[in-house]
Amino acid sequence: MRNGTGKPKVSSNGHPLDPSRLDHVEKALAANEPNTSPSEQSKRRAAVAMILREGPPGGLETLFIQRSEFEGDPWSGHMAFPGGGQDPGDKTLEDAARRETLEEVGIDLTEATGLGRLHDLTGGRLSEHSLTVSPFVFHHPAPPVVTPNHEVADTVWIPLKFMANPANVTPYQYSHDPKNREFPAFEYEGYTVWGLTFRILVNFFALFNVELPREPLITDIE
Repeated sequence: MRNGTGKPKVSSNGHPLDPSRLDHVEKALAANEPNTSPSEQSKRRAAVAMILREGPPGGLETLFIQRSEFEGDPWSGHMAFPGGGQDPGDKTLEDAARRETLEEVGIDLTEATGLGRLHDLTGGRLSEHSLTVSPFVFHHPAPPVVTPNHEVADTVWIPLKFMANPANVTPYQYSHDPKNREFPAFEYEGYTVWGLTFRILVNFFALFNVELPREPLITDIE
């Protein structure tokens, strides 16, 4: 897979960019031009934080939350990045991602470096759930122990090397899908990352010439 110029994305020494290396992530995001038009045109906006840290064995890993289960919440129990809806007090969508991250997992992103933004996506597959989601990527040199609030049932750090391997993508069937379709997902230590969060990862890893499977055409679930 190649970028829009027809040239493979490479580091200064000519090797492919490695998503597990911070300097390569910085380079990839600096060259990225995210599509922000969905959030600019939407009335319902949300933002999430893809927080990177150096993992114990070396190489970057990123934080996921498992949402608590609430009746009537279409995203109950799903894996996601920390984040949520933009409030009137949030000057920007990035401010919303920072505030929600502090509220949900106790990580203050003023101590982190903002690396860039990924393409906006539309979340929710029914009109009443539809909103735009803007992902922002941060690197935290030493994130504190995660302290989840009531909205978060669990958290996990997953190595980027694991998700950069398409062989680790597995099929997942969403229990509320009336057509019983299979969706691409990552299964890691009992956690299933799929749906909107998986689509964010597709866009992130595309910056490194890693082509993950795309979802089937979907309009009637969630």
